Amino acid sequence: MRAMQIAFVLMALVATSITSVANAQAFESPLKKIAESAKEKLQKTKKIEIYNGIEEKSQENKDETKNKKSSGKKEKKNEDENKPHLQQIEEAVEFASKKTGVRKDFLMGMLVVESDLGRNTGACSYREVEEGAEKAYQNGQLSQRAYSTFIERREKIKGIAEKIGRDYEDVRVSCNPSRYAGTGGAMGIPQFMPDTWLLFEDKISEIVGKENPDPWNVKDGVVAMALLLADTRGVTDHNYYAERNAAKMYLSGTTSWQYDWYANQILYWASNYKRLLG
Repeated sequence: MRAMQIAFVLMALVATSITSVANAQAFESPLKKIAESAKEKLQKTKKIEIYNGIEEKSQENKDETKNKKSSGKKEKKNEDENKPHLQQIEEAVEFASKKTGVRKDFLMGMLVVESDLGRNTGACSYREVEEGAEKAYQNGQLSQRAYSTFIERREKIKGIAEKIGRDYEDVRVSCNPSRYAGTGGAMGIPQFMPDTWLLFEDKISEIVGKENPDPWNVKDGVVAMALLLADTRGVTDHNYYAERNAAKMYLSGTTSWQYDWYANQILYWASNYKRLLG
């Protein structure tokens, strides 16, 4: 009997042990899974943090590089603007000559006569020219056709000024002529009328590498002048007679002998512009 009791006790202990083990395994298993899950999440989090850290660092580096580039451009721009004017002109002429094939000395001669090497871009504001044109039209000194052309050009110069962030009324342009019927309004260093500027604007933009070129900017203006001169056949071959014709075309749109005086001035200063440079 006692042996049977002992046997039952042993069986009960074994059963309890098996149940305890099973229960323990059942209890430990979820904990283990949770722990493993937590461990995985921790590892993933670390990976994400590491990745984000690298990404943030990379972004910081990009921003820093971008800022340096931006700062470099501003410094370069300021550096160019701080150069003496005549140095800017000479560098712009060298650049334009290489890009268009127009002879450097010929370009310098044109700049002497047209805008005193870029120093005189007009003695009047466009508002003054407007007032002068309106007055001349009212007095009968300006024909209807000439006045209509002026109105068309005024709208074009408004658009040009807006694109480059200028007030069209304040830009400096050539004054209304006093010795003949005309409206003035020639712009910037090349002394272009706005419709002429617009004909070359895309090409100027391509050469100088900016979306909105500026007639009053030294490089933009010199490139514009060179492009118009290069349109005359033989100029890029540095032919003397071609340059004479190009000068007359620049002034009048013709090669008439009546404008020989102008061509003579241009070619004289092409050979003697250094006297102005000191």
